[in-house]
Amino acid sequence: MALLDKVKIEEIRSSVNIVDVISQHVHLSKAGTNYLGLCPFHGEKTPSFNVNSQKQFYHCFGCGKSGDVFKFLEDYKEIPFRDAVKEVADIAGIPLEIDTRPVKDNPNQAIYDLHTQAARIYHTVLTATEEGAKAREYLLNRGISDEIIEKFNIGLSLSDNDFLYQSVKQKFEESVLTNSGLITFAENRIFDSFRGRIMFPLNNERGQVIAFSGRIWRSEDLDNKTLAKYKNSTTTPIFNKSEALYNLDRAGKSIKKTHEVYLMEGFMDVIAAYENGISNAVASMGTALTEGHIRKLRSYAHKFVLVYDGDKAGQNAIYKALNLLSSEDVEVVRIPDGLDPDEYNKAYPDALGTLMTTGRMAPVEFLMDHLRPANLTNLQAQLDFIDLIGPKIAAIDSLTAQDAYIKRLVEILPDFEYNQVESAVNQRRENVIDSQSIYDESFMFDDGMAPPPEEDDDAYVDPTLVAPIPVMGAKKLSQIELSELQLLHRMIYHPSVMARVVAANDFQFVHRRYQDLFEVMKDLEEVEETNLVGQLTGEATETFYEVLSTVNVPDDISDQEIDDLLKNFVKAANGTQLQALQDQLVQAKQTGNSALELQLTLQIIAQKQQDGV
Repeated sequence: MALLDKVKIEEIRSSVNIVDVISQHVHLSKAGTNYLGLCPFHGEKTPSFNVNSQKQFYHCFGCGKSGDVFKFLEDYKEIPFRDAVKEVADIAGIPLEIDTRPVKDNPNQAIYDLHTQAARIYHTVLTATEEGAKAREYLLNRGISDEIIEKFNIGLSLSDNDFLYQSVKQKFEESVLTNSGLITFAENRIFDSFRGRIMFPLNNERGQVIAFSGRIWRSEDLDNKTLAKYKNSTTTPIFNKSEALYNLDRAGKSIKKTHEVYLMEGFMDVIAAYENGISNAVASMGTALTEGHIRKLRSYAHKFVLVYDGDKAGQNAIYKALNLLSSEDVEVVRIPDGLDPDEYNKAYPDALGTLMTTGRMAPVEFLMDHLRPANLTNLQAQLDFIDLIGPKIAAIDSLTAQDAYIKRLVEILPDFEYNQVESAVNQRRENVIDSQSIYDESFMFDDGMAPPPEEDDDAYVDPTLVAPIPVMGAKKLSQIELSELQLLHRMIYHPSVMARVVAANDFQFVHRRYQDLFEVMKDLEEVEETNLVGQLTGEATETFYEVLSTVNVPDDISDQEIDDLLKNFVKAANGTQLQALQDQLVQAKQTGNSALELQLTLQIIAQKQQDGV
């Protein structure tokens, strides 16, 4: 019986042409030495899905999906890796019997099993006991029907100190009970971590229960101000709140289908969205949005819609989230009257879904309201506000949208006319253009991925870059992104460049996805294309294929080329630091913190002098 070792997998992979396999599912047209078609992983009208027949991989310049022939079948047919290998083997006529021996047990399987058992117990208590009937009445009064209870597997923990412990102690070892976070072992006593709470299970993307959030509901507990309204599971071997997302297991297919995800703050908000026909909503559990959450969602969605609470804390959370999502396609939904989505749903039945689908705004529109100075009679405050919002307007692609936001800004500022604000934005626009590459159009580099341009004997060709070929639907890349891609390309194919960059201990890529790939490369004894791709998973694999697809440079390199690339990194880092200081200055002025305001002003002056501004 065949084992799926690396040699066998490579034999199967090399036995077929990826173009032949993909063309069975996607209409491909010859484009230069390779092939072009509409991406099957996201909706588009203009082809941006490219198949490289020479190196046997695909890459979509619209959504970033990349991989080899196995990865295509995994994602397109939503099948496991082994099934994809078997299908390719069948196409190639290679006999293959998949080894069906059970894989090595997951060391945390017992903790998963305990959580599954706990969820069943909690659900049974809610749906089949006298105490549960009272809790269900409470939930019904809050708009949670029996259908929702079943859909989201909601349960109830009894107020007894050790009901769960007594129910599971014979089935699980003490170490499992301890590490699960569901049972607390204290001096001379053992008790359930969740007592007297309505229980909302959190599943991972595979549908396994990994954590719980419990809400108090009895009147005496609600009156007890020392009790937290919500209690979430602590970090365990199977649960990390910085990565886990409520409802991702149910919402995953809908997110992939719509290519967008609603980000909410709590599970009750997600349930309210579901009641209004929104099935692609998720929520973080007891924590603000993190890079880990975003990294996980990038494999599902291309657009992020923020639907946080309408109070001050919720709006501040949106502001912080926008900073994390600065390189993503984002929209914002503001909940009126300072309500959270669940409260809004109860106050205005059947209105939440309409608000979430038609009440969206661009980040710059949100920032205009959120960062508006409290004292608009202060001329300096108005100038600072222009300095803060101007670059954000200038960075918008559409000139029509820029014009609309300039008019909006003029309405806010009492001492400025349209032409003054437009002039200020134009100055920022010039800075934005200067900071973008000459290739900042919808494009891709010519790697045989599209027809080559007609040769012009008189045209000057940059010695380090080959001119790009326009491709509609491709994402625009900034100068620093191009520099990051080019540097990674050089590091993959030139060990001396890799050694030089690694020797700079404080070196960091600007964008997280490129830094993640760099971290993997640093851990390898030898960085080589075939060896590297075998070490990659998830988004790092897509980033690797992005490098191969996007960059086409001559084999020869020079110290000057690498020096110039590294200078771009320093320039980008300084620009990011300056923008952060300016954002903090606006906040300090809004809060009336004059000491901090002075400190930040001096730091900004010093930074500008350092940058030669």
